[in-house]
Amino acid sequence: MTHVQIDRSRPLPAQIVEDVRGRITDSRLAPGDPLPSTRVLARQLGISRGSVVSAYEQLVGEGLLITSPGGTRVDPSLRVPGGPAAAPAPGPRPAPPRGDLKPGEPATGLLTGALWRSAWRAAAARPTAHPAAGSERLRALVAEHVRLTRSVRVEAHDIVITAGARDGLRLVLAARGRRGTLAVEDPGYPSLRHVPRAMGWRLQPVDTRAAGTGPRATPDRHADAILVTPNHQFPTGAQMPAARRFALLEAARRADALIVEDDYDSALRQTHPPLLALDAEGRVAMLGSFSTTLTPALALGYLIVPPLLRERVADLCLPTSGLVQDAVAAYMEADGLRRHTARVRREYRRRRTAFVEIFPEGVPMESGLRAVVPLRAGVDEDGVVARCRAQGLAVEGMSGYWSARGPRAPGIVLGLGTGPLDRLRERLAVLRRTVDGS
Repeated sequence: MTHVQIDRSRPLPAQIVEDVRGRITDSRLAPGDPLPSTRVLARQLGISRGSVVSAYEQLVGEGLLITSPGGTRVDPSLRVPGGPAAAPAPGPRPAPPRGDLKPGEPATGLLTGALWRSAWRAAAARPTAHPAAGSERLRALVAEHVRLTRSVRVEAHDIVITAGARDGLRLVLAARGRRGTLAVEDPGYPSLRHVPRAMGWRLQPVDTRAAGTGPRATPDRHADAILVTPNHQFPTGAQMPAARRFALLEAARRADALIVEDDYDSALRQTHPPLLALDAEGRVAMLGSFSTTLTPALALGYLIVPPLLRERVADLCLPTSGLVQDAVAAYMEADGLRRHTARVRREYRRRRTAFVEIFPEGVPMESGLRAVVPLRAGVDEDGVVARCRAQGLAVEGMSGYWSARGPRAPGIVLGLGTGPLDRLRERLAVLRRTVDGS
C-alpha cells in the first residue's frame, strides 16, 4: 500500500478508505489478508497516524476489515462478487490421521537425546558435500560397525552410502547391466519388490514356507539375481538354517546369479552372520539401512558391493545429504549408535511382551517392528483391515505381502514401534476387540 497517491487537498482518511475498498473489490486484497499497522502505514505514507486510524475504523464499520490483537486484516468471511472464494475463518486444525500400529515404524522417542542433538549441531556448523559414493569418514565407520555387529570384515571402499535399502537395490540391479529374472521371497516386503518391477525385472516368487533345501526353497537355474532376507524371513521372522544358506549359495553359483541380501533389522535382534560372511566368490551384495535403528526420516543406508560391481556401482551413485551423513558419523563416533541400539532392544522386549499378553496366538518379530495376528480360515481379511482403519489403526493385511496367487492364510500385520508403551497397550486392546468381532 506504499504506492497510495496522497492528495493533500482532499481528506486523507477518505483516500485510504477508497484505496483499501478498491483493492478488496478487484481482489488485490483477498479475505484474510493482513494490512499494515496504523503506525507502519502512517510512516510509509508520510501522514499522521490519526488519519490511518480513522480510515481503518470506517472500514471496520463497513464490515470490510476486522481487528484483533494480531493486527488488522480483511474479514475472512467476506464474499466479494466475481472474486475468488473467501478463505474460511481460521480454526483448530483437524488432527492428522493416526498411524497407530503401523508396520515397520520404529520407536523414535528414545533418539532425541543430548548426544543426537550435539551430532547435528556439529554437522550443521560445517556443512560439507561428499562424493557420490559417500563420506569416507562414514564409510569407514560403517565398515567397523559391520565388523563388530555382523562379524564381517569389509573395507571402506567396499561400501557405498545410499538413500536407503530401496536405493541400494536399485543401484546393484542397475550395475548388474541387464534386466532379467529376480527371485524373491514369497511372502516378502512389498516396498522392495516395487523397485525391480519398475526397472523391468521379472519376479520369480520362491515359497519361503518350504522346509529343507528342495526346489521350493531355492530359486531355479533361470534366476539372474536373488533377493533374500536370510536373517528375517517374513512373516515369522525366522532365520534361514545353515543348510539352506549353503544351498542358496550353490544355486546362485550354478545360475551365475547375483545374491542381494537385505540385512533388515539385524542390529535389533540376535542373528546368524549374514550370507556375505559365507560368500567365497564375491556374488553377495548386502543392503543395510539406518531406518530401523535410528529413524526413517534420515533416508540413509549403505550397500556392500561385490568387487566385480564396484566400479559400475560407483558410476551410478547419486549423492545423499552431506549434512545427514556427517551427523550420523558424529553420532557413531561418540558411540551413540551402539548405546541407542541397546536401549531400543530393551524397549522392544517390553513391547513384544505387551503384544503376547493380548495376542498369545500372535507372531511377534524379535525386532519389534512387525507382528502378525493370524485370522481364522474364511475370515474376510480386507473387511477386518477396513474396520481397524476406521478405529485409527494403520494395520495391513497379509495378502499384500504375497507375490504369487494361490491359497494363503489370512492375517493382520501390525507394528509395535509407534507411540509410548501405554498407548500401544490401549491400541492393541482395540485391535483385540476388532479381530474378535470378525
